[in-house]
Amino acid sequence: MTEGRLARRDVVRAALLTAGAVPLLAACGGRAAARTTGNSAYATIDQTGAVEHGPVGTGLPETPTLRRIRDRGVLLQSGSVTMAGFGLMNPRTGRITGFDAGIAQLLAKYLLGRPEVDTITGGADTREAILQNHSVDVAVSTYTIKKSRARLVNFSGPYYIARSGVLVAANGHVVNALNDLAGQEVAVQPGAAEEALRAGCPAAKPVVFEESSQCSAAVRQGRVHAWSANTAILLGKAAVDGRLRMTPVTFGSSPFGIGTPKDDPEFKKIVVGFLEKIMADGTWRMLWEQTVGVLAGTAAPEPPKLGSVPGS
Repeated sequence: MTEGRLARRDVVRAALLTAGAVPLLAACGGRAAARTTGNSAYATIDQTGAVEHGPVGTGLPETPTLRRIRDRGVLLQSGSVTMAGFGLMNPRTGRITGFDAGIAQLLAKYLLGRPEVDTITGGADTREAILQNHSVDVAVSTYTIKKSRARLVNFSGPYYIARSGVLVAANGHVVNALNDLAGQEVAVQPGAAEEALRAGCPAAKPVVFEESSQCSAAVRQGRVHAWSANTAILLGKAAVDGRLRMTPVTFGSSPFGIGTPKDDPEFKKIVVGFLEKIMADGTWRMLWEQTVGVLAGTAAPEPPKLGSVPGS
């Protein structure tokens, strides 16, 4: 880095190949890659304004996690770089845009005074492990708060509440109600999505894939009837791939939280305080409008009530 530490980082952290995680470039702002296969609205997503509006924390208590972040000069987060509206990387610029990416950048600014973030990607099953061994400081990746996970990591939130939804091939099956999935094979990822489908439609036949890209491929290729996940994931996939179509079906609830190491409860309190501030000062609403709101085309909802789900 020249001329001090820049707001936009171009870093590959090869030393963090831990528990299956794959480090990728992270950045403060910018625009998503301009694909045209689906809804091109996502290409206008840019949360720079919200990040600039965000607060800087003062008088924060010293904790082991905060000390590591400040000594390093950058927040390490487990996140996505393939989910339009939440975390999508432009391969030409390395900039990551979206609601989750913005939350991570805002948190880094709150802790460091500048939005310095490096993003580590990996499967859904690696997040607890890399938080526990301190390969990352936080997980901000449509991370549904669950009691089973809360035994392993701390959650701050929820900072966003999605629902479970259903996606099909654009020229494929008609699904207008959850019961239309009865007896049908439905792609899911392990954990929250699989559990939600089994609870919402016990007669469906879950077909489990580790990665969302495998789920979308199975739908496009006609190997499954549909794909069920939280609406955040599905909305982003439908936005970038015109071969996929959202259905009107929604059910259940997916409260997203910021995961932090279990052995640093004081750091969780700092993150809760951060969320309280951005929800109170309008930053949360601005971020939503510049990211998810671009895809949803609806007015911003009220921020969720913090601590409103078990484990948060």
